Formats: sequence, C-alpha cells, structure tokens
Amino acid sequence: MLAQWRTNVMRSRVGPMKQVVTMIRAHFDGIVAWTRSRQTNGFIEAINGLFQAAKRKARGYTRFQTMKTVLFLIAGKLNFAPINPHPA
Repeated sequence: MLAQWRTNVMRSRVGPMKQVVTMIRAHFDGIVAWTRSRQTNGFIEAINGLFQAAKRKARGYTRFQTMKTVLFLIAGKLNFAPINPHPA
C-alpha cells in the first residue's frame, strides 16, 4: 500500500508531499523493517553513548584494557558509597 501511495503522490502536483515521498524512498527498508519487528536502534544508541562517555573519561590512556575497565565501571553503575563515602 505504501508503494502505491508513493506512486500516486509522485503523480500529483503537491511539492511538499513529493519531498516526503523522497524521504520515504530513502528510508523505505528501515520503515518496512520497523513495521515487521517494532524494534528501534535505541538500544544500540544507548550503548554508543556509554562508549563515548568511557572515551571521555579514559582520555590519555593508551591501553584498550583501561578503556574497557572504564566502560564497565560506567555501564555497571556501581555504588561505591559504602567503600568511599567522600568521592572526589
């Protein structure tokens, strides 16, 4: 139905709707995938945010192991208050 709608709109004389159809054509595979699975890329974006935060906090370190440790500390959201009640 969406493909038929796109064809009908492109035959019309409504310019702004043609721009919408152009955008839908560019993202058609993603739209169809979402209607089938109802999944978004929000989870991946959240993980990417954790990586970016870890990169900012681990700047200056050259070893990947250090980066991985900082990432686990951020992602784990551990509570260190019982160990150190006066964090810096």
